[in-house]
Amino acid sequence: MTTTTRPWLQFDEGIAAQSAGLTESVQKVREWLATGAAEPAKGKSLLFAGIGASYAAAATPVYFLRQAGIAAFRSSCADVPGEGAALADVYVGISQGGRSRETIQALLTVPRERRVAVVNNSDSPLATEAAVVLSVGDLLDSRMSSIGFTATVAALGLLAEWITAGTTDAGWDNIGPLTEKVMAENDETLRLFAAEIAERGTVDVVAAAPNLTSAEQGALLFREGPFVPSMAMDTRSYLHGPMDCAGPSTAHVLFGREREGLLADQLSEKKVPILLITDEDVTASATIIRIPQLTAVQRSVLEVALMQRLVQHTADAFGRNIEDRAFTRYDTKVDSVRQVIDGTL
Repeated sequence: MTTTTRPWLQFDEGIAAQSAGLTESVQKVREWLATGAAEPAKGKSLLFAGIGASYAAAATPVYFLRQAGIAAFRSSCADVPGEGAALADVYVGISQGGRSRETIQALLTVPRERRVAVVNNSDSPLATEAAVVLSVGDLLDSRMSSIGFTATVAALGLLAEWITAGTTDAGWDNIGPLTEKVMAENDETLRLFAAEIAERGTVDVVAAAPNLTSAEQGALLFREGPFVPSMAMDTRSYLHGPMDCAGPSTAHVLFGREREGLLADQLSEKKVPILLITDEDVTASATIIRIPQLTAVQRSVLEVALMQRLVQHTADAFGRNIEDRAFTRYDTKVDSVRQVIDGTL
């Protein structure tokens, strides 16, 4: 098949569309789950395969599944050999546009009946190669994904809940309006912190393990949007050496609770700007944004939305156009599965 050309929103337009888009997508995913379409994934070991933002989207849902006793794993796709033992019973390929070469390659390593595709674009090569397709709604998205990403995280969260409990959390009903409210309430705080990032030039984004989706997507947005060098890491790994580079050229965004508050206190020894996003009453040497207490995946939707606004403000502080492209891409996206099989660009 050959995919059709899809229009794009500007990044700020995608952010503005998130409340309505999330509401629409959650409803569609719930209707899809009600049909029993996800039954093949229930009671199975699961490999969530995605690259770039899609890899980040899987982090928190995989943690949620592991907490519930499900054997769930995450792969960046490039680490799946073309030949070898299957790593799980079911492969869940994640790609908003459904055109990521590496994700298609990973799914092709197992029989069709063991493939699930989670996509925004249901008319895509990845969708055609899966036995089960979960579309988040064919939402109009921005090139640097905004609503497409948060809707994908929500879909993965809903899927994980259904797999573990056969139902979905009521908190998803209000996730769209709540996301918009939290962004509006904290916009000035984000704008001011963005100015500090612009003064420093690099950003470390660190999260407790259940919040890792937010850190990984946040760092990717900084790199793709305003072209700011950024790194994502879980808190425990960050403590074992990577934090030692904190200094005059670094700013820090933390997601978590008491331990991340302590990390902020540790980092403050170097007099660096620190933003802590938490859902608890934490006291720390940082600028603190307090968000509502939700399930881990719902919380990540709010956190990523805040990062989107922070990245937009950072681009403005640098005087950079967030819509500018850094490189010509040659072989990361494909228009057909045949290109993957034949190895053509």
